[in-house]
Amino acid sequence: MTTRQEMPPRDPALEVRSVTQLYPGVRALTDVDFSLAAGEIVGLVGHNGAGKSTLTRILAGVERPVSGTLLVAGREVSFSSPSEALEAGIAVVPQQLNLVPVMSVEDNITLGVKGPRREVVARAAEVARTLGLSDNLNRRARDCGASVQRLVMIARALLRSPSVVLLDEPTAALHPSEVERVFAAVERLRSEGVSVAFISHRLEEVMNFCSRVVVLRQGAVVAERETDGMTKGELGELIAGRSLEVPAMHESPADDIEPLLSVSGLAVPPLVSGFDLEVRPGEVVGLAGLVGAGMTEVLECLAGLRPKHLGIVQLAGAELTLRSRQASMKAGIAYIPDDRAHQSIIGNLTVATTATLVNDCEYRVHRYVPFIRNSRASAAVDQVLGLLDIRPRDVTDQRISTLSGGNQQKVLIARALMSDAALFVINEPTEGVDIAAKRDIHDRVRELAARGGSVVVASSEPDELAELCDRVVVMYEGRRAVELRGPSATKEAITKACLVGAP
Repeated sequence: MTTRQEMPPRDPALEVRSVTQLYPGVRALTDVDFSLAAGEIVGLVGHNGAGKSTLTRILAGVERPVSGTLLVAGREVSFSSPSEALEAGIAVVPQQLNLVPVMSVEDNITLGVKGPRREVVARAAEVARTLGLSDNLNRRARDCGASVQRLVMIARALLRSPSVVLLDEPTAALHPSEVERVFAAVERLRSEGVSVAFISHRLEEVMNFCSRVVVLRQGAVVAERETDGMTKGELGELIAGRSLEVPAMHESPADDIEPLLSVSGLAVPPLVSGFDLEVRPGEVVGLAGLVGAGMTEVLECLAGLRPKHLGIVQLAGAELTLRSRQASMKAGIAYIPDDRAHQSIIGNLTVATTATLVNDCEYRVHRYVPFIRNSRASAAVDQVLGLLDIRPRDVTDQRISTLSGGNQQKVLIARALMSDAALFVINEPTEGVDIAAKRDIHDRVRELAARGGSVVVASSEPDELAELCDRVVVMYEGRRAVELRGPSATKEAITKACLVGAP
């Protein structure tokens, strides 16, 4: 992995002085001080709801703080719109995907960029090449997976030649090989004097990539440290504000137990062919692979979102047609997608309403969605908020879109945990979730297995799969390539199998 390069002291390219932000009943930021030197990469970390997203929205020109000062290259600025922030040289890559689905990747990258079209397109092609997007330029954004879409958003920001770049969870849902491409591009920017704020819950990346780290907790800066000499565990405890226990080992179900889920000869065009999978009650099985290996296609087929061309899918011995999301749900399959913004969340709904939806809202969010009875709503909301310690607690009447990405994911995870499903299909369960919440979510997933449920998890983080799963099935070019279990299912073994398609 690309690692940080030490830089001599330079004048601040960006300064945040005593910034405070208030929402109705919530103090989101309190007297926050933060700075970036020219050519410096600084990690900005904290638990979900710590204030990272709020600070990002202020720097992006989406919101104005109630008090405090912003300076760019020593000049005081005040933004009333994102375009003003861009003109000042600040580019933000938000955590939520924000592309025009029907436009091509090339058009999404160049959208809003001024200059001769031929010149802009040529520059876009070079940025796309750096990020490994050259083969996708003519594809529509909606036809690309979430990981490719995230790279497109990074490319769009880099094309604007900013002096300051804020990356909010830029490597979420990316495989290590894709992460390396992102880091190489950002390192090139750093060498050219561009300042980078790196917001991430992947602490190993923060430690390797950033020279300095700023820790937010409950809207305030609680620590600022050089990363040299700091351990991942120390940083995790600064974020959580408490010691973090090592996760307990779990026992896998016996191989002679009849599988709850049986998949045989599955073909899901255009990527997946001849795929087999069995998952037993009480078992958590992980799917790993590079982008384009077919994990998302398999999960979406099980969820009734993609038609299968060939193959047999059985749940508890009954063959399933999986012709629709409703049919999949009726069969007892709960699904949590990786792209929550477009597949599970209606931004204008409140947290309470989102938490108590009976139906998922995948893809066609304008469809009729039945709600649970009002008499159950209050208890359900309390259970959702309590299950995963969602902060701040007094958020039931807020729009779900105002929560941090991590807290949105926690609402969806908790909602699924309350269902009566037999099979839980989860794509990127802890994307954009802080280290303490990640442990909580892992514990809840193991709870599902402990009470007899079956879980299929796809993740771009090999260490997450190694920690969480009883077995890991590695997919390569649309087929089942390797199965790892027990002591052999290490982060290193999973990564190698993803790259070469063999143990």
